This record gives sequence, C-alpha cells and structure tokens, in this order.
Amino acid sequence: MGVHQVIAGTTSLVGLIGDPVAHSLSPRMQNAAFEACGLDWAYVPLHVQSAGLADALRGLGALGFVGANVTIPHKLAVCKLCDELSEVAARGGSVNTVIVREDGTLFGTSTDGLAVTSAVEPVGADLLMLGAGGAAQALAAALVDAGIASLTISSAERTEELAAFVRALAPKLEVRELAWPPNGEQAKIIINATPIKDELPVPPRADQQVVDLAYTPDGLATALIAAARQAGCSTVVDGLEVLVRQGAASFEQWTGIEAPIDVMRSAIRPEG
Repeated sequence: MGVHQVIAGTTSLVGLIGDPVAHSLSPRMQNAAFEACGLDWAYVPLHVQSAGLADALRGLGALGFVGANVTIPHKLAVCKLCDELSEVAARGGSVNTVIVREDGTLFGTSTDGLAVTSAVEPVGADLLMLGAGGAAQALAAALVDAGIASLTISSAERTEELAAFVRALAPKLEVRELAWPPNGEQAKIIINATPIKDELPVPPRADQQVVDLAYTPDGLATALIAAARQAGCSTVVDGLEVLVRQGAASFEQWTGIEAPIDVMRSAIRPEG
C-alpha cells in the first residue's frame, strides 16, 4: 500500500476537519490515490473542535491548503461558513467537501448523498434513518430527490430538527419520528448514520437494503453489517464502501481528474 512519504514546499495540502479524526481511514485512502496518480499532494487529519471551526476554515487558505473534507460533528456548521455552496450542499444543508479557491474563498459541496443513492434502489422505498446529524441530513435530502416513498427518523438527538428540515424540503412526503431504540419493521432501506458500531441498533430482514456509514479502523464488520449479511439482505453497503464512494467524488472535486477508486478501496480494505 502506497503512502505519500515526503511533504515539501511544493506539496498541495488537503485536510480532514473533524472531532475526532484519529480513527479516520481517509488519510490512508486519499494519500494512496494521490500517489497512484503521481500527484505531489498530501492529505492530513486536522483535529478541530467546534469553538475553533470558523478560524480553522479561514486558515485553510492562509496555510496554502487546496481543500478539505469535513466529518463529525461539523458538516452542518461548515455549510453556514462557506462563501458559496453547490446546489447539492445548499439543498441538503450539509457540507463534507470544501474547495479553497485561489482568492481564498471557500466553496462547499457534499458527496455523501450520491455515495449512498448510487448504491441502493430508493424509488418507492420506505426509509428508516438512524441518526439526524450532518450526514443523515445530506442523505435524507438526496434520497428524497431520488424518490423514496416515506422517511422515518430515529435518533438520540436532533430528530425533530431533521424531520422539520425534510418536511420543508418535501411537504408531500410522509415523515415520521420514532423513539430510540427504533423499530425497523416497515422499512425497505435502513441507513445507520450514527457512530454506533458494536451494538445492533435494529435487526435487519432479508428483504431490506442496509447501509451503515460507521466503520471500524480494522475493517471488521459493524454489528449492523454483520447482521445484515447473516440475514441475507438484498443490498448491504458497509461504511468502507461509502467512504470510498464519497472520497472518490471529493478527490475529483479537488483535483479535476478521475479518482483511482480501486486503489482507494484496496488501501482501506483488510483483504485489499
């Protein structure tokens, strides 16, 4: 597995802004992609707490960064701090990818939604969303636009806020709020957009599609993914695959070239 070894004065820097970031596999994945494409680029984790978020974003340009990813818990806040948003980011109210323009202004977009809508069959499906943070909001907006029939939200926090956001986005869509822990009986698609890895939030059935945004640094299956595979679910998308898909789209936003998605996938998969 290739890793960018030397950071020089000529190196273009991309950061990962979040709290925490130590567990993230994005640096390993993106640096392997940069090396495979012969780019003098490097991707570095930036541990940023909420109080310093605005300063950190403004500092990207001053420090010569060309872009950044944004992860928990900053996706919603960064959306309000960018100078300009893509249509996708504006509609979803969430940013996971920042491009620093030559004049230092920040362009925000999100690759979260497409990473999931392209992996499932959303048309006419009843969706159960576990979690209500920035990724959940981006996914909810993308899946509404992709044609889901209804949305049920279950989260320890922000459930009412996300429900109100989706109702404003799609007034005719049936949106329900469910107490935690959830019941997944009615769902055709279950998405875990919480950090829960080791506990099973809801038992899946064979006729359901399951997506888990959470992943373990060692690549072992989360409790939900293990249960979905055992149940023989029609579609099972783990957090590593979601990471690769959204990471490849971010790579292309920054560099303007096609992402080496197989390299990115093998860089973070244990069997890769």
